[in-house]
Amino acid sequence: MKGKLLFKEEQSFVGTWMWYLVIGITVLTVGGTAIGLMFIKDSEGIIGLVISAIVTGGVVVLLYTSKLYVSMDQDHLYYRYPPFVNSEKRLSKDDVKEMYVRKYKPITEYGGWGYRFRFRSGRAMNVAGNTGLQLLLKNGKRILIGTQKPEEMKQAVRRLKENWGIDG
Repeated sequence: MKGKLLFKEEQSFVGTWMWYLVIGITVLTVGGTAIGLMFIKDSEGIIGLVISAIVTGGVVVLLYTSKLYVSMDQDHLYYRYPPFVNSEKRLSKDDVKEMYVRKYKPITEYGGWGYRFRFRSGRAMNVAGNTGLQLLLKNGKRILIGTQKPEEMKQAVRRLKENWGIDG
């Protein structure tokens, strides 16, 4: 059960530049498919158009349903990122070796935004921007959780570290 929250943030792709780009591509794809269905007579062309419209629609649904939830109370850090991390993950001082808020390079370090993994950098869950909470876990895993509220997160991390008895 969560105690008094030190920090809470919910992020979504809706309203970001990526959202508008995907919506624009979807409108063009679906519009092209509709026009193609009226004028293309061969079945292979129609099948290709329908498949591209379905794939593009799937990307829209994925971006629409992807939301990053992060919160901290006095004792724990919680996060989830449906549909990739559906159940809420809870980290305590027994799990975390280091944690700090930092700037990062989304494209070069992780290959972009979203739910990402790189062997050298570890796992990243981000929606936009270039600031996040870097976690180094005692089991050797690295997790970066993006934030749109870096100053609030820094204060919450400082207080959580004080509660955990971690220096720095």
